[in-house]
Amino acid sequence: MEKELKCPICGEPTNVYMGKARKDGLCRKHGMQANKGEIVQCPDCGKWNEKEVICDCKKIKEENKEVKQDNELTCIICGKPSNGQHFCFNCWKQFNNKVVYIQVKKCKEFTKLDAEYESELTCDDGHLVKSPYEKIIDNWLYSEGIKHAYEKKIDVDETHELTPDFFIPEYNGIKNIYVEFWGYGEDNIKYQRIKDYKMKTYPELVKRENIAVVYLNKKEVDTDKYKTKIKYAKQGDIKD
Repeated sequence: MEKELKCPICGEPTNVYMGKARKDGLCRKHGMQANKGEIVQCPDCGKWNEKEVICDCKKIKEENKEVKQDNELTCIICGKPSNGQHFCFNCWKQFNNKVVYIQVKKCKEFTKLDAEYESELTCDDGHLVKSPYEKIIDNWLYSEGIKHAYEKKIDVDETHELTPDFFIPEYNGIKNIYVEFWGYGEDNIKYQRIKDYKMKTYPELVKRENIAVVYLNKKEVDTDKYKTKIKYAKQGDIKD
């Protein structure tokens, strides 16, 4: 017994013309709509939909794709897709032979501290610093029992802040001492731009907050002069 053909959309009998049934199985009504292009058949699942309507199978694929992307790892340096790895190829190529320190701000959210933060220099008190000179300063502060913080931010205004190399809450009766070690020369454009901004901003902070600021360079660290400059820092003054 020949199977009765029914419209896949409404279940009505398939339209038959001159003894031949439509290959798509549509009834007369839906066959006319298909001929006019008002409805189209999904090439993936075969379901008929109105012309501008996205088929359910595509919606499911997109949802599965989004879930899959959420589950996939992205590069913890730049945030771009990393094919399930912790680093994308470009970042791996740039940092594979270096040590990069990362600050965890929120779950699954990372911020790279500095592209030049490559040295793993651990001080006696456990601080991680960026240069051998900063390590000398930090170790001396620790050996003298001087409380200090490394790269403690200071607010300039509601939208700007500074990151001094060292902050000393109190020493020799002087409170709020900020120490800046100038490690790079003028050939480092990015560093020089930051240095210029700091040197322009500190005088304003000294007047407003009555803090003490000490500028240091490599020669002063090599000759131990940095100890004297920090020891005799004065509030409301910048010791250059």
